[in-house]
Amino acid sequence: MDIATIQELLTTVGFPIVCCGAMGWFIYKVFQKFSAQGETREERLYGVIAEAQETNKKLTQTNSEFVEVLNTYRDDLAVIKEDISEIKDKVLTD
Repeated sequence: MDIATIQELLTTVGFPIVCCGAMGWFIYKVFQKFSAQGETREERLYGVIAEAQETNKKLTQTNSEFVEVLNTYRDDLAVIKEDISEIKDKVLTD
């Protein structure tokens, strides 16, 4: 807009109406900018959430495997204890 157009608007409709129109246009532009930023932010957030879910799945699987290994070790220790008890009994009886 050039100065002549602004002067013409001011003389025909008045200063308050031109100011209201300018503020409305400004608010609309700011709203568009914030909406675009919000969408970008949401997309990044969705990406981070998806990555965190994938990491949690991997951690859950790893923990399950670790529990299996620990259970195997516990069973092996029980066998070793039995063997030691048998050896101890044989040594003490001999």
